[in-house]
Amino acid sequence: MNKHQQSGMTTLLITSMLLIVALLFSLASYKNLFYQIKRTQNEVLARQAHWAAEGGLECGFAQIQKAGNISDAILTDCNDGQALTLSTDDGKSVLTSETDNKYKKIAKTIVAGGAKSSGVIKSSADLYFNGSYVFYPDPGNLRSTYSWDCILLRYRDNVFIHDDGNVNNGFGNADLEHSYPPYLDFFKDSYNHKCSSSTVANYRTPLKTKKPSLFESDIQKEPMMDLFKETFGVSRDDWMSVRNRSEFVEIDPGSDCGSKIFEVANKNKRHIWINGDCILNKVTSNLVKEKAVNLNGLFLLVHNGLFSLTGVSELNALIYHFNNDYNPVSNGINSWSLTSLGGIVLSNDKYKPTEGNLTPNEIMNKVVSYINGSIILSGGLILDTPGYVSYFNAGGSFSFDGELINDLLAPFGKPRWQQGSWHDF
Repeated sequence: MNKHQQSGMTTLLITSMLLIVALLFSLASYKNLFYQIKRTQNEVLARQAHWAAEGGLECGFAQIQKAGNISDAILTDCNDGQALTLSTDDGKSVLTSETDNKYKKIAKTIVAGGAKSSGVIKSSADLYFNGSYVFYPDPGNLRSTYSWDCILLRYRDNVFIHDDGNVNNGFGNADLEHSYPPYLDFFKDSYNHKCSSSTVANYRTPLKTKKPSLFESDIQKEPMMDLFKETFGVSRDDWMSVRNRSEFVEIDPGSDCGSKIFEVANKNKRHIWINGDCILNKVTSNLVKEKAVNLNGLFLLVHNGLFSLTGVSELNALIYHFNNDYNPVSNGINSWSLTSLGGIVLSNDKYKPTEGNLTPNEIMNKVVSYINGSIILSGGLILDTPGYVSYFNAGGSFSFDGELINDLLAPFGKPRWQQGSWHDF
């Protein structure tokens, strides 16, 4: 056989083998390329599904904010390519969005805002009433036509009524009265709206009631009440997050609380956070009243100090007294003795309740707020000083103004996402 012919065969064989190896490498690289293309397509589809689900959550959240609360939101308006579900368990609401192809599901927790308020006075403090008081209540829930389960007072532990022998003193429910409507247009259809007072459901404590044991259902004892959370939607321990909100302007009033409030309050700053004592005498109480009239209402929060309000009429304000780290007695000295009201607040003859087991000194040394003189307050009082006493002296008229309360608490009632309740992967 010719060696040149053998050489050609060898060359052909080697070339064929090289081509086969090259083809194998090409096929291997194409397989990897196809894998990368498929992976890229999957990532694109995954992100498209993610943002479709995310868009569903945002739509659902917008519907909840539009409704103002979780229960009234119409989530079906958002079912365009993804299904929305809302579940509530142990006080938490979880909004879940899932694409129609079940490819992606995202869930976030929604924190319902605070801004719940019922009753003319809400108090985690013990209350002491000395004098004659009339309340125009919160209508509460409708029981039947024109008949309401009214709420006058909600309290945590104790209510004391002073025993002065005057049969005209005491306090009670003046019923729903068209001169003091709890909401605009409440009496538009009829003046017949009344607090339920049947033998089955009596929500009208008589005027001049002198013993807490005679209270009816419009005065509610709630040992587990949490006023801070129901007002602001966060726990008491998280009070700094509330103080730091843009709605509040913070002041350190020193000895002239009323003038400071008058100075800083304006149409953009109707929520005042007051650090320390706020003693409003007759002159400064009227300064606050003037500002409240001009601004269509004020929200005053007094924090970690004494609070006093003296005789003022038609004050349209919501007053919140909040103590979380304060004792009026320090080193044996009662802080009231350092104010102009010391001789009144620290008088033993002011502590003689018709019912109750606390001694006069036990009550006296727990007083942190003192409402003095004839008061006509339209708005509400939230006395969040558990373990201490709010004292009402002389007399007054308190009416529930739901429009004002809703207006002033609106910034704190908006639902919001719970931070850290979701993952974007």
